[in-house]
Amino acid sequence: MIQIKYIGILLLLCLPLSTFAQKEERDYIRRGNRDFADSLFIDAEINYRKALDVNPQSTISMFNLANTLLQQNKLQEAMEMYSAGAKIEKDKLKLAHMYHNMGVIFHSQKEFAKAVEAYKESLRNNPKDDETRYNLALAQKQLNEQQQQNQDSDSNQQQQEQQ
Repeated sequence: MIQIKYIGILLLLCLPLSTFAQKEERDYIRRGNRDFADSLFIDAEINYRKALDVNPQSTISMFNLANTLLQQNKLQEAMEMYSAGAKIEKDKLKLAHMYHNMGVIFHSQKEFAKAVEAYKESLRNNPKDDETRYNLALAQKQLNEQQQQNQDSDSNQQQQEQQ
């Protein structure tokens, strides 16, 4: 009985610490959101990183940080953040946004096959997203054109080798 009281007291003492950490995380996210809205991307990045220091599992912070990195053209870092968030996010709509943005990065780097897969994953999580559906169709078209060009250049090389 005495042990149960001590456990209860310990839980009550720990509760304010976790509440404080959640508030601190939310405050950093809010500051980051204000900075992002004001196009102060470096300041936004700092605040989102501070939020992640408080809660390393915060997918909101990961997503917002990735968006900020994307705005700064830090594509590799943004991709890593989206990937990390996608591994732990449970909400399908948020997952769809992460995969959509990953598709945008792949698309911008002309990695059309990877873009197609990212857009498909986004649509699996949110089938109603018309923008992603459009981006998927465009990436598929560009992938086909890229493959056709590769085939044409391969056949040209073979013809030159035969001559």
